[in-house]
Amino acid sequence: MRDRFLDFYAEQYPQVVRFVMIARRATLETAEDAAQEAFIEAWHTAHKPGAWERVGNREAWIRTIALRRHARPGGSRRREPPTVSGLEGLLADCSCPQSDPADLATGTMRVLEALHAIPDDLARAVMAFTLDGHPDSVIAAHLDLDTQKVRNLRTKARTLLRGHLASSRAQEGGTAR
Repeated sequence: MRDRFLDFYAEQYPQVVRFVMIARRATLETAEDAAQEAFIEAWHTAHKPGAWERVGNREAWIRTIALRRHARPGGSRRREPPTVSGLEGLLADCSCPQSDPADLATGTMRVLEALHAIPDDLARAVMAFTLDGHPDSVIAAHLDLDTQKVRNLRTKARTLLRGHLASSRAQEGGTAR
């Protein structure tokens, strides 16, 4: 179980951080906090008899947990990192890549900025799930929407993205002269 969880963590952690940054306009630090807390909850779940096996789509589930952790009401964020018995050495064994916006290509930063410009929280969340390759039925289930609403929000988000990226390119072209 431990090795499978470490593999899951190594594969999903950077993606969950990116997902929260897109879906919630989060900073790297708050996205990492939400992701870490989500994985702590996953670790607890993995140790309850049969609970981990009942999680149907773990990739979507961990993202939903991370969104909930990030969306806690003001004042309820932890000041100190949570401690979990048995988890201290677990993450030290995992050599997963770190998400650092400074290492991202300029084009990726433009897209991230455009995604942050989407004013509708649900539309951003739909795009974040879509970018991670989740089908409409999974997105709908995890955001408590129907699939048509998911498609409508994705269309809305794509329209806003096209407009933002086009204006960004136009501004860049105007200043390059």
